[in-house]
Amino acid sequence: MLDAHKVFSNRLTIKRTCFAVGILSLQLLPFAAAAEEHSDQASFAQGPYVALDLAAANAKGNSEIPILSGGTERGSFDSGTGRGFNAAIGYNVVNGRYLYGAEFRYSNLVDVSERSSSGRENREALDLADVRGRFGIIQGDFLYYGAIGWSWSRFRVHPSRKFGPRESLTLLDGFNIGVGVEYNLSDRWFLGGEYSYRDLSGRFDEASNDTSIDLGLISARVGFRF
Repeated sequence: MLDAHKVFSNRLTIKRTCFAVGILSLQLLPFAAAAEEHSDQASFAQGPYVALDLAAANAKGNSEIPILSGGTERGSFDSGTGRGFNAAIGYNVVNGRYLYGAEFRYSNLVDVSERSSSGRENREALDLADVRGRFGIIQGDFLYYGAIGWSWSRFRVHPSRKFGPRESLTLLDGFNIGVGVEYNLSDRWFLGGEYSYRDLSGRFDEASNDTSIDLGLISARVGFRF
């Protein structure tokens, strides 16, 4: 027969353990609620979106271009600060606080150009297309992300009509990387800012050397989620 004192002691231990577990559960409830709330807040970025960007653009490098007098000319290229007008479409997948997405962006470039040494030809990057993946973390209403992908840019020697059958336009391509932040205005609208960099190269038919440029954009964005 069990000792009554031991039975009482065991029951008291069980009650104390249950009481402690109950108190601990109550203490953890706010954290569980906060985690659930945070997960709900993070879901705002899930799904497709479109965006418009206004950017400051700069390109530096070296080029070998056809010239009007015949042959080619090789030299450095520095566009100074031009402008970019960009449109993007993408899709985000959210897993907890983490975001994974894909984006296509087209940029119409303005004044990303420089005169040749003769002054007769104008070298210019006409436009830009980026395909990239984005990876980020969501903190409250903010999304912090990095991006990596591939880019293409049309590079022209102007006035192209005077070159006749000679090639005056070539396609440059190369990798891109970027970092940015977005702020959630509502479930649909957001603002953002980003710096992105591209290492691009390509060659004109008459040239013996590549045209290689580093092209960067500092952009401000407004976007809409569906």
